[in-house]
Amino acid sequence: MPKVRKREAAKRDLIAQRVWYAENADIETADRFIKAAEETASMLAGQAEAGYRFFVRRPELHGIRRFPLSDGFEKTLLFYFPMKDGIELVYRRDS
Repeated sequence: MPKVRKREAAKRDLIAQRVWYAENADIETADRFIKAAEETASMLAGQAEAGYRFFVRRPELHGIRRFPLSDGFEKTLLFYFPMKDGIELVYRRDS
């Protein structure tokens, strides 16, 4: 089974975004955001090459990919590294 590993920064980003939606929209939107993030990450764990690879200057980020969330949150991007058995989620940011 493919795995999703989350760096601490990714966990903090996702929680902070959920809190923002809960405070500025409603709890249903916040929950839908987290569900979209989890489902997108799970899909990527099984298809790690699906994300767009792009140029970065920092050597420690070479090979990083990005992919938009689903379910109405397409402006939010997940950044991750493909791994042999899944992905490592680095962080999330809005485009």
